[in-house]
Amino acid sequence: MTKPPIVILLDSRQAGGIETHVYQLGKALKNSGWPVEIWFYQKYSNAHPLEEDLKDINLHFRYHSGKLAHLISELKSVQPLLLHTHGYKAGIFGRLAATISKTPIVSTFHNGDPGEGIVRLYTLLDQLTSIMSENIAVSDEIAKRHIHSPYRINNFVEVPEHQPSSGKAIAFVGRLSYEKGPDLFLQLAKHQPLLPFRLYGSGPMEKSLQKQQVSNVMFMGQVQSMASHWREIGLLCITSRFEGLPMVALEAMAHGVPVVSFPLGGIPDLIVQGFNGWTTPMGDLNGMSNLLQFWFSLPETVKWQLRESCITTIINHYSNQAILPKIIEVYQKAVQSKGLTWPEADHKTPMIRSGA
Repeated sequence: MTKPPIVILLDSRQAGGIETHVYQLGKALKNSGWPVEIWFYQKYSNAHPLEEDLKDINLHFRYHSGKLAHLISELKSVQPLLLHTHGYKAGIFGRLAATISKTPIVSTFHNGDPGEGIVRLYTLLDQLTSIMSENIAVSDEIAKRHIHSPYRINNFVEVPEHQPSSGKAIAFVGRLSYEKGPDLFLQLAKHQPLLPFRLYGSGPMEKSLQKQQVSNVMFMGQVQSMASHWREIGLLCITSRFEGLPMVALEAMAHGVPVVSFPLGGIPDLIVQGFNGWTTPMGDLNGMSNLLQFWFSLPETVKWQLRESCITTIINHYSNQAILPKIIEVYQKAVQSKGLTWPEADHKTPMIRSGA
């Protein structure tokens, strides 16, 4: 008998950290033998950037109308094993729909930025309605918010088989918006005019950043995938003002690229100082600038050790092999809490609750 699918619900119109996580999760579940579907809560003007990647791995996806009644109807029709939401809007409407349709529900809380205006309101509603779901927080900082009894589970990425990067560029990868701090990245480039910097991404700050005309910064624009670019990057620089556990940091380290960052969200747990990267106090651009110069001056043998340490960190603590069993246990709890039968034998990986 065919098992009912695990449905991953996302409200999104662009590529980013949550979208990367959804792709990685869907792929890992599929490769582990679980039927899985990606549902986009609604379709915006263009096809979602994940479409081609999902087609490449033959992972089924569909768009919904953005109406709660339609989502409820689809859940009743499909009767999935469970619904797993990502992002505040998908979380709020997904919990309502799951409760009405009596579908087991799990929600992952990713965002380290509480937002402003309507986003702040959605974030608050997302937290308040979390009592309706089993919940996962990707960092201790997020777990300490008003989220109902969260399990603290890391994000994860797939580790590629090729050799680690040996590039030299210092990179920013992300949305060009205030919370991600691309303006601080440009300030760093001005501190180190002899070092090569690359800025990947687009967003509302793009034009104002380009007007600064920093000669040692290359604007690479929005790229479909970073996979072919990591080999040219030697160090990832995270200058965000808010973070959860950034997928880009995990992806970089999986490719052997060390990270220098402010100590935000789950980053202090990820980075072991001098072993796989460095952190510097929040807003300390002088300290970060000195670290960039220090890294650039290291002998190649030491850089190679750093690259290998990055990959080891991801394999042991942030890979699908390490993390997926913990997510599956939360799934099992959500299903059994509804009085339903879990379709496989118990998994033995222990769950970790915040504060445990």
